Amino acid sequence: MLIESAFSMLPEFVAGFGFQKVKREANATANFSFSLLNALHAKNILDPIQKIQMEHSYQTSKVPLPATGANRHCDIFLDYGGSKIGTKALENYGWRYRNFVEAKFLKYYKKTKSGQDTTVSKNSAEVIADLLRLVALVPEPQAYLNAPVAKTATARYFLVLSDNNPSIFINKHLKDLHAEFKNPTHTSNIHIDLSTKKASKLSENTGTNFKNIDFLIERTKCFVHYPLDENSPNAIWMLLLRIDAAKITLNTPRGAIWFRIKDNREIEQSRPDAYKDIRDFIATNIK
Repeated sequence: MLIESAFSMLPEFVAGFGFQKVKREANATANFSFSLLNALHAKNILDPIQKIQMEHSYQTSKVPLPATGANRHCDIFLDYGGSKIGTKALENYGWRYRNFVEAKFLKYYKKTKSGQDTTVSKNSAEVIADLLRLVALVPEPQAYLNAPVAKTATARYFLVLSDNNPSIFINKHLKDLHAEFKNPTHTSNIHIDLSTKKASKLSENTGTNFKNIDFLIERTKCFVHYPLDENSPNAIWMLLLRIDAAKITLNTPRGAIWFRIKDNREIEQSRPDAYKDIRDFIATNIK
């Protein structure tokens, strides 16, 4: 749970004296990495810098991506296996040695009459793309090999920093996601159906033929640092979502297929190779 520990310290690195102001995504990622480094130091983990990787590939030799989607990377990868600080009991609270993080900085430009930022369509698509990558592209060797009882050994996190309330960057018809960004709850369920007519433009902006995807994040844990005074200069909103359970359904000419990550770490598939086929489709077609 070092990601959560790092997030708890993040305001010190975002708003503290002498630290670089967050003006773009690279600043946000760098500040969180520095906070993560301090969390590793606090646990006396040897060679902490080696545990953090930036722009880490989603493919491995055992769980490759198709050639057309092999360049997919996450923003931050943390693997502190071998440190022996975890326990079976701690696992029940979401702790994992391997952690994938996608980070997003949302910059305010101008509000429309509806109260949304003028970049709402672009940002909504990019946020959905990040969430889909976290669920679908993380390599799961047991699911890839269709093991009878496949389990994940990885935690998935989505980090958002913004210079305005994050909800203004999310389309209002994405009700669950918009509500979670506006008034975060500790545990939430987020449904993103890209197959509806209302979501047609959004699905096009997210990926080719993504109108065939129904995406359900069945359980998230949410952590927040929102400013007490929203009108203060250089205020930054900070949100961290840990995805504990999710399901992706893909409609194909031969019928719908799906795979699900459950909150007990088990991975279910509608048929053998459903995880692989959905993963390959998203890696190839996501924008």
